[in-house]
Amino acid sequence: MSTRLYPTFVKGNPQLRIFLPNFFMKLVKPKINEPSNHVSFIVPVEMTDDDIKNYLEKIYKTPVTQVRSRICEGEIKKNYKNYLVKDPDYRMACITLPDDVKFEFPDLFPQEKKEQVEKEQKRLIQQAEDLMKQRRRNWDRKDVPTWFGV
Repeated sequence: MSTRLYPTFVKGNPQLRIFLPNFFMKLVKPKINEPSNHVSFIVPVEMTDDDIKNYLEKIYKTPVTQVRSRICEGEIKKNYKNYLVKDPDYRMACITLPDDVKFEFPDLFPQEKKEQVEKEQKRLIQQAEDLMKQRRRNWDRKDVPTWFGV
């Protein structure tokens, strides 16, 4: 079910051809505690349950026990000019893996990286405070040039 245009095959001109699907699957973190063998995805509306199962089994080589999906309406909002704007619809797919397969959501922000970011932020805050102390030193002589002296 691909809509990509591929060059026509010419006999005597064999080429390597890789057919990639036009679909995307976005992994969604569950809002409630689900069993470890359940995974949720946001997929396009055109994708069927069989497409989802084949996508996971063929491309990612993941065994799939059951696929359930539902179509969710996009959110309707008002923009700054009071026009109604509707987000596109999407399909929510809930995948059940075999009991022996456990899925663990990847840790996108590991602890050591958080500590490194916090350390860098503290350094920048300290640097800003030192700069403000230097500027505050001559607060009463703001119209006198710096070359004139302290």
